[in-house]
Amino acid sequence: MLNLPYEMREGVKCVMNLFRKGNKELIKELNRSFVIDMVRLKGKISRTEIAKETGLGLSTITNIIDELIKENLVSEIGTGDSHGGRKPVLLKFNGDFGVVAGMKIEPQQVKMCLSNLEGKILHKHQFSYTHNEANRLAKVIIDELDSFMKQNECATKLVGIGIATPGLVDRESNEVIYSPILKVEHGDLKPIGQHFDVPLLIDNDANVFALAEKWIGQGRDYRNFIGVTVGAGVGAGIVIDNMLFRGDFGGAGELGHITIYQGDRHCYCGQRGCLELYASDAYIVNEAERMVSIGVPTVLASFTPITPESIVIAAQSGDTYAQELLVKQGENLALGIKNMVHLFNPEAIILGGEGLREGEFLLKGIQKELAVHFFVKHPRKLQFQTSQLGGDVWLIGACALVVSHLFRVPIYN
Repeated sequence: MLNLPYEMREGVKCVMNLFRKGNKELIKELNRSFVIDMVRLKGKISRTEIAKETGLGLSTITNIIDELIKENLVSEIGTGDSHGGRKPVLLKFNGDFGVVAGMKIEPQQVKMCLSNLEGKILHKHQFSYTHNEANRLAKVIIDELDSFMKQNECATKLVGIGIATPGLVDRESNEVIYSPILKVEHGDLKPIGQHFDVPLLIDNDANVFALAEKWIGQGRDYRNFIGVTVGAGVGAGIVIDNMLFRGDFGGAGELGHITIYQGDRHCYCGQRGCLELYASDAYIVNEAERMVSIGVPTVLASFTPITPESIVIAAQSGDTYAQELLVKQGENLALGIKNMVHLFNPEAIILGGEGLREGEFLLKGIQKELAVHFFVKHPRKLQFQTSQLGGDVWLIGACALVVSHLFRVPIYN
C-alpha cells in the first residue's frame, strides 16, 4: 500500500472494504448497469451511440442489448437518421416492465401512487388515519396498498416501494426516528417491504423532492442545485455533481433548523431562533392571529380558523396586511437559503412545497432578499426556479428512490 501514516492506511483499508473485488462477474454487472442507464436516461439511442458514450466495444454492447431485449427491459423502436451506411436501430427502455408504489406520509393522511419505471403516474389514491393509528402506520399502509393494487391489477408487477416522510429517518432500518410534524417516534415501516416482498426505500421528504426534480423536473438542467421545500416545515435536498448529498446518516439539508435569530422563541428541536419558526405555515398563522388579536384592520378577522390557505385568499383579494405577511415569510426563508448558497455555491435553487400556494407575495420576498449575496457579482448567476411538478412531486420522488435503487451501479459490498 502507499507509504501513508498508519491511521491513513487503516482508513484506506476501511474504504476499500466497502467495494466489491473486481472479477468477470462484477465487470459484466457494471457494463450491464451502464448500458441500462444509458438507454433509460437518454432514450431513442442506438448501439453505436452507446458504445461511443460508454467506451465499451460494440460486440459487448450488442450482447448486453440482446439480453435486455429478451428480458423485455429494452425494445427496438425503429431507425434513426443515417450518416452514411445503414440507418441505426434505435432502442428504448421499457418503462412498463414493472410498477413502483410511491407514498408521501403527511399529518393525518397518506398519499400514494402506482407509477411505471419512468415516473409516469398510473393511479393515485389517498386515505386518512387517526392520531391513534400514527404509531402503527405500517399496518394501515399495508392494508390500503393491498386494496389499491388489487383494484388496479398491479400486484404481480410491483418491484419496489418508496416512501417520503417528514422528519429524521434511518434508511437502513426503514424507521422514522423522530417526526414532530407527524408526532411519531421510532415508527417502524420495515413490515411494509416484508409484507409485499419487494425493496422498501424511505427518505426525508426534502431529499425526495430533490430526487424528483433531478429525475424529471427542473433539476435535469443542473449538476449542482438545492431543492427547498416550505410548508408545515422547511427543508432542503442538496444535489452535488448529480448525486444527492445526505451527510453522515441522512440528516443533511435541515434548513429549517438553521438559526437566523437568537430570540426567545423556542423550536421543538430545543434550539432558539430556528428558521422554521419564521418561515413555515405555523409562522404566518401565528402572526395573522396576533394581528387580529391587537385589532389590525385586516379581513383575516373574518376567517375562523385562520389557515395558510385563508391568508393567501386574503392577500389575493388585496389585503395589504396579508400580503406583507407573506412577503416577510419569503424574506425570512431567503435568509436561510442564502446561508445554503454561501456554503454550497449551487447553480440553482428550486423551490416547492405546500407553502407556494399561488404564492406571488412569498416569491416577491424571497427574490428581494436573494438579490444580494456574496456571489452576486460573479458572471454565472444563481438561478431561481419553482417546481412545475405540483403536488405529485413527492410521489414522483418516492418512486425515484426505488428506480435509482433498482438500477444503481453495483460496486458496493
